[in-house]
Amino acid sequence: MGLTRSLRYVVTLGAAVFLTAGDADARVRASSAEGFLTTIYQAYVGDSSQTSKGIALTDPAAIRRYFSPGLASLILDDSLSERARGDALVLGNDPFVGRDRWDIADLTVEVTPTGPAKALGTVSFTNFGQPEKVVVELLKVGADWRITEIKWGPLTLRSIYRLMWQATLEPSPR
Repeated sequence: MGLTRSLRYVVTLGAAVFLTAGDADARVRASSAEGFLTTIYQAYVGDSSQTSKGIALTDPAAIRRYFSPGLASLILDDSLSERARGDALVLGNDPFVGRDRWDIADLTVEVTPTGPAKALGTVSFTNFGQPEKVVVELLKVGADWRITEIKWGPLTLRSIYRLMWQATLEPSPR
C-alpha cells in the first residue's frame, strides 16, 4: 500500500511539474512579440466560413487587448460614432488580415526588434492559394505587446482612418 501511495505521489508531482512548465512556457511565448503575433494569426488559419473565425473585436476590452492605446482609441471612436449614426464601420474588413473572408494556410511569423520596446512583425501566408504578407508594428506596453500599425500592401490601418478624417473635413458638394 505504501509503494502504491508513493508511486501515485511521484506521478502526481511529475504531472504538476510538467503542467507548470508548460504554463510557464506558454506565458514566455505570449509575452514575446513573436508569441503575441503567432497567437493572433493562428486564429486565422483555415477558412473563415468554416473552421477559422479569427479574433472577435466585439468589445472595448478585446480591442485594447490587441492594439496600442492610440490605435485602440481610433478603432473605438469609429465603432461608437458609426454605430450611433447607423453607418458601417470605416474598417469594413478584419484588421488582422485586411479582408472580410479568408482561407489561410502556410503561416509564418517573423519578428525583428527595432528598439527596446518596439518590434516589426512580418506575417506571411497563402490566402485562397495566393501569397500575402502583412507587416505589423508592435510596441511593448507594460509587460504586453500591442499593435501600433498594420500594413496590407499599400494600405495601413491608420491611413484608412486618416482618409476618413480628411473626407469629413472636405466641404460637401452642393
